[in-house]
Amino acid sequence: MRFLGVMMILVLSGCGGEKAKTSKVTKVTFWHAMGGPLGDALKEMVAEFEKENPDIDIVPVSMGGYSSLSQKLMGAIQVNAPPDMAQMYESWTTQFHQLNKLVLLDSFIKGPDGLTQDELADFYPSFIEDNSWGGRIVTLPFNKSVPVFFYNIQMLENAGYETFPKTWPEFRTMVKKLTNRKCGIWGTVGGVNQWMFGCMLRQLGGDFVDLAWGKALFNSPAGIEAARFMHELIAVDSSAVFGMGYDPQNDFLSGKIACIWGTSVSWVYMRDKMTFPVGIAAIPCWDKKNAISFGTNIGIFRTGTPKQIEACWRFIKWFTSPEHQAEWAQRTFYVPARKSSLQKPGYAEMIERIPGLKDELAQLDYMSFEPKSEEWFNGRKVLGEGLEKVMRGQMSAKAALDEAAAEVEKELKK
Repeated sequence: MRFLGVMMILVLSGCGGEKAKTSKVTKVTFWHAMGGPLGDALKEMVAEFEKENPDIDIVPVSMGGYSSLSQKLMGAIQVNAPPDMAQMYESWTTQFHQLNKLVLLDSFIKGPDGLTQDELADFYPSFIEDNSWGGRIVTLPFNKSVPVFFYNIQMLENAGYETFPKTWPEFRTMVKKLTNRKCGIWGTVGGVNQWMFGCMLRQLGGDFVDLAWGKALFNSPAGIEAARFMHELIAVDSSAVFGMGYDPQNDFLSGKIACIWGTSVSWVYMRDKMTFPVGIAAIPCWDKKNAISFGTNIGIFRTGTPKQIEACWRFIKWFTSPEHQAEWAQRTFYVPARKSSLQKPGYAEMIERIPGLKDELAQLDYMSFEPKSEEWFNGRKVLGEGLEKVMRGQMSAKAALDEAAAEVEKELKK
């Protein structure tokens, strides 16, 4: 009996010890939309963080895609049960911030375990501006990309091009020269593309909307010129084949298209299928340089315990450090949020090795972003519908953009 008593004490004390050990680990949930190789990279980096921070357990939950993530977050907010942190687009953040559901990262950045002025200045300024509301930093960049062209180096060289065109008129001339319809080869791909349209719009001095006055601006002369240019590549020059989904990517990889528009992260999905040398180029320009950056940011919800909120901040600080931004960029081809990441071993070598990657990253110095308002989330869809009418030749650029602008203004003035 005495022996059994001692054993019971040891067992109970052992259980108590294990419980005490477990209770020191802070578990946080992280909702995201990363899948495939991007999801794999995220899981590996989360595991790396946990190894360095054994007192924190990050539970990544993939929602499969951005639409699903958006719906799940909106639903969770309504019942006050969001995850501890999540990826989020700016228009979602605007809603969450207005509802006072997010922790202002500003409060951590300026705290004892925050960032120095030099560290904060190391972020590309446009990223900080994009993640700020009312002068306060609410979120930080997570998976950001920039627009690029991928091109068949041999095809361009055969046509006499050693470098990719710097201006859109030069681009137009090149893709016409590269097109050989008898052989089934196209210079480039065209279609409904708000991203390309927006970059051209800004380059020509235009903009999307004036939120203060509730007015659409994309139907300006700058917008009409951009939409008309995109349409003429298809309808007048016949140098751009109309493409949707992943078809252009597949046709490019099979040698049927000389160059395609894409996002920097597309490289990850294409690199194992490349059978010829591929270059990356910054997008051409009109009057001035401008490249719209896309991708989500990462934010913390207020519903967690103080320990969970602090654990989320530690992960965000770790993830956005120069070293780990360089690692993330190497693994995924998203662009780093920090300037010094470009000099980190491994990533610096990759920049030198891949043709055009340096030019792609130079766009970070003059990038911009689409409007952050909830209204533009719907307005962007309306713009896309207008552009489709232009690209398919159903309406003139002016008529289609005027129609879309009138619809967007109704939304802005609600």
